[in-house]
Amino acid sequence: MPVLSANLEAKPDGTFLLGRQPVFDTALGLWGYELLFRGPAGSAVDGESMTAEVLVRAGMDIGLHNLAGDSRVLVNATRPFVVGDLGIPLPPERTVVEVLEDVAHDAEVLDGIVRLRDNGFLVALDDYVWADGDEPILRAVDLVKLDVLALGEGLSAEFDRVSQYCSTVLAEKVETIEELELCRAMGFKLFQGYLLSRPQILSGRTLSPTRATSLRLVTQLCSSDVDSKEVENTIESSPALSIRFLRAAGVGAAAGLRRPISSIREGAILLGQRRMRSWATIMVLEDSGDVSAAQLESSLTRARLCELLAEITQPRRSASAFTLGMLSSMEALMQVSKEQILETVTVTDELASAMLNFDGPLGGILADAVAWQEGTALHMRSGVSLGKLNSACAEAVAWAYNLVEVLQNS
Repeated sequence: MPVLSANLEAKPDGTFLLGRQPVFDTALGLWGYELLFRGPAGSAVDGESMTAEVLVRAGMDIGLHNLAGDSRVLVNATRPFVVGDLGIPLPPERTVVEVLEDVAHDAEVLDGIVRLRDNGFLVALDDYVWADGDEPILRAVDLVKLDVLALGEGLSAEFDRVSQYCSTVLAEKVETIEELELCRAMGFKLFQGYLLSRPQILSGRTLSPTRATSLRLVTQLCSSDVDSKEVENTIESSPALSIRFLRAAGVGAAAGLRRPISSIREGAILLGQRRMRSWATIMVLEDSGDVSAAQLESSLTRARLCELLAEITQPRRSASAFTLGMLSSMEALMQVSKEQILETVTVTDELASAMLNFDGPLGGILADAVAWQEGTALHMRSGVSLGKLNSACAEAVAWAYNLVEVLQNS
């Protein structure tokens, strides 16, 4: 799987924009949401980068559930995503892959469409215009989108030709009641346009992993002899990778179900190697920024300290304690509340309660870690002696410092 480079411009404050436009059925009920790239004004971004940006924002920054609830999403795809050079790691049962109009309809693309459908995706042709010889492609896809405005008086003839091969045709750019009623009468089954709903612009804040870390993860996942512990260590070395993989894993590997997760290790298992490799490759492609070394070191110190304290009093929960420490540090890194962070990941009730209220044994561990870092009164809720806490703190600081140094020199 090739790793492509991108040069997307991130806003100085780390915020981003993503467009979302509803698609409606004949009863004007919600059928799904098309996700749209919204980049900085005047930026020159290639198609692969735009698709990567949308996938990362939807799946790992906002979170698919927060973006679309239980509805399906439609995502534009350039040739590499269609033929399989780049993976689409969103849940297949909820994702419609839109083959862009400038993708040539050759044998390789036809094979890619068939493969996508075999893997559970729906496939659409975007902004379709009839071309002789397209019959095999039209038979292979699930739906075809016709541009009402562009086709004008030729819309009816185009619909008649297309509907012979594909039974589901979507009318896009419907702007008047008359156009809607005309398309209904013709037999269109799906509708999209300003009459029904203009694209909604959603904003969020991103926390991107370093390019070096993402590349390291891609390399590990592409190895013929994958070391699961090395993969886990790489994810845990980056707050951005950690929270993004927790969001992606929360959707679940089966049927798009949301799964409560207790640790990064469990999330990696749920995602599986193939989907993790796709996400990591797309993050390299999206590649939009980093946090400071001091922030990264502070976040890693807290996570490691929680892990070390748990190894003393809750050894079976040490992985969960690391994840808890990492998540709790996101509040400062992303400048959002704990509640907002928990809306984007699907963790267990135990982790959520510990993060919000310092409840339970894990909450006590986090309370001591936070108090030590912030220099406030220590109540020793972790159950660890002061001597062992000081030793764990020294070890956590050294571990985080050395790891950040390695990452910076990668």
